[in-house]
This record gives sequence, structure tokens and C-alpha cells, in this order.
Amino acid sequence: MYKDLIKNYIPTITPNQIKEYGKKLGININDSEVTILYQFMMKNYSEILEGDESSFKTLQSKINPTLYNQLLALYQENKKKYL
Repeated sequence: MYKDLIKNYIPTITPNQIKEYGKKLGININDSEVTILYQFMMKNYSEILEGDESSFKTLQSKINPTLYNQLLALYQENKKKYL
């Protein structure tokens, strides 16, 4: 059930929403990283929802290590709750 909700929601997300969500969680994301995250989400969310997390390796090389670790921890926390 959650997968379907996520699949329907992800395509409606804007880069500004990503930045604001990060700010709400205390995660600072600069504009270039927002662009990278937005493109990553739009391209890879389906595979990730189906359990293929290999695309995270490409993301790791594109953003700073602190941000990557924060996002990975956030993903893993939410994965336990919803997937």
C-alpha cells in the first residue's frame, strides 16, 4: 500500500520541497545538491522502491559525504517504517 502512495507522490515533488524538507529535518542542502537529489529521485525511485538500492552508489559520488550519510540514514529509517 505504501509503495503505491509513494509512487504516486514522488513525481509531484519539486526541488523546493526537497530543500524545505531537509531544512525541517536539520539537513542543509545547497542548491546544486537539491538539483542532484531531484534528478536522482525522478530517475531512480521506482528501482529503489522495488529493492534495488545500487543507484545509491552513484549518488554517493555526487554529493558531500555528510549529506550522503544523513540521507542514507533517513532512507533506512523510512524504509523500516513504510516498505
